[in-house]
Amino acid sequence: MDRLVSIIIPTFNRAHLIDKTLDSIIAQSYRRWECIVVDDTSTDHTIDVLKKYKDERRIKYLLRPLNLLKGANSCRNFGFKKSKGDYIIWFDSDDLMTPDHIECKLKTLIEYNVDFVISKTRNFKDGKLLEPYKYVVMDYGIKARDFILSKIHWYTYDVMLTREVAENISWNPVLESWQDHNYFSKMLLKTENGLHIDRILTQRRIHENSIQSRLTETETTFSKGILNYRIVNFTDIGDKVDKYVQKEMIFDMMNHSFRLASMRKRSEDIKAVKFLVLKKLGKQSLYYFNLSLIIAFLSKRGYFLLEKAKQRNMLSPQ
Repeated sequence: MDRLVSIIIPTFNRAHLIDKTLDSIIAQSYRRWECIVVDDTSTDHTIDVLKKYKDERRIKYLLRPLNLLKGANSCRNFGFKKSKGDYIIWFDSDDLMTPDHIECKLKTLIEYNVDFVISKTRNFKDGKLLEPYKYVVMDYGIKARDFILSKIHWYTYDVMLTREVAENISWNPVLESWQDHNYFSKMLLKTENGLHIDRILTQRRIHENSIQSRLTETETTFSKGILNYRIVNFTDIGDKVDKYVQKEMIFDMMNHSFRLASMRKRSEDIKAVKFLVLKKLGKQSLYYFNLSLIIAFLSKRGYFLLEKAKQRNMLSPQ
């Protein structure tokens, strides 16, 4: 194997952690890689930490151009444009690679002639390994429908994909969370020619400043955040999926809207869901959906009306 692998890492104020990530990359058994670190205008001493690696020419330190929207996804897209690798690994600035991370992925991808591979991740906190994440692997292979509807899942850093595939998709710069679900949904709509690797190749750090930790601080924050994401994701891919998946995506948004109403929380995003219900399901569904939200807000009931609004008896997988 003599293929260049590009590892693209966005970072923001991770001066206290990024050196450990870079050290795990330098320790890789496969040597032909480049690591592109894109700084999202950090205010700590990240730049001083990166200076320690100035003699490691495989590591490139870039600043996100100010004309690009702030955020990890803009950094990823910019880093990809500056990369030269035949294969791409998206990684985070607080996680660790096992020593054979690149070698194992690349060997499998080339040997089986697939467009992407998916390995496994194990979380750790305060230096202690936690229970492994339970991956669902379907007997019939990896399907876009299963991933979009959250029947299967993996982490950003589990994937290595070909440059050819990566050139046809991009990270949505408006998303701060669940961006991996959006990105890999788009990947799978381009190709389902992938393979699982039954190996833990990444150690994922859990700490109080991680995006996911902040997001799940309260049930309300989580519910509002995921509803907003579902709407953005539908805007991105809704016209690229079949009618069954499209309606299931709308049903999921209806569920989250109902949950917020049950908590007596308001969200402007519910208006967008109502518009989709009217457009895709019709006036009768919108009537029952509106009624379910009102009753949920007043009494935390109305689930029967929510289900009636979905008209599932008119829906079947293709």
